[in-house]
Amino acid sequence: MTVDKIYEAIGSNINTVIKEDWQKAILNIEVLGGMTSNTGTYINDQNNEKQIDVDEFDFQLTFDLIELHEITTEGGNNKWNRAVFTLFSTGKFDMEFIWDQELQDEVEKLGKE
Repeated sequence: MTVDKIYEAIGSNINTVIKEDWQKAILNIEVLGGMTSNTGTYINDQNNEKQIDVDEFDFQLTFDLIELHEITTEGGNNKWNRAVFTLFSTGKFDMEFIWDQELQDEVEKLGKE
């Protein structure tokens, strides 16, 4: 799968799960090893912030996010363990990759216990 197809899958899942008119959605992604976790919020047309029910996402998206991590960090470039996917109702989106050293330290500490 290509990066563009994965971005499309993320956007499609957000669109499917939000059951009302909305303006902007933000999905926070963590990828650690072969695991991923997501949380998200959106702003509806009344300007209220609501939670995205990520449990309703297609299960395949978990594998897509792990693949996105593998593709974008290949060769040691673009190291990240958090990402923020921002989607606007117009279809415009932004993806920000973040390295969180505290998160990495916590994972390594828990791995030694």
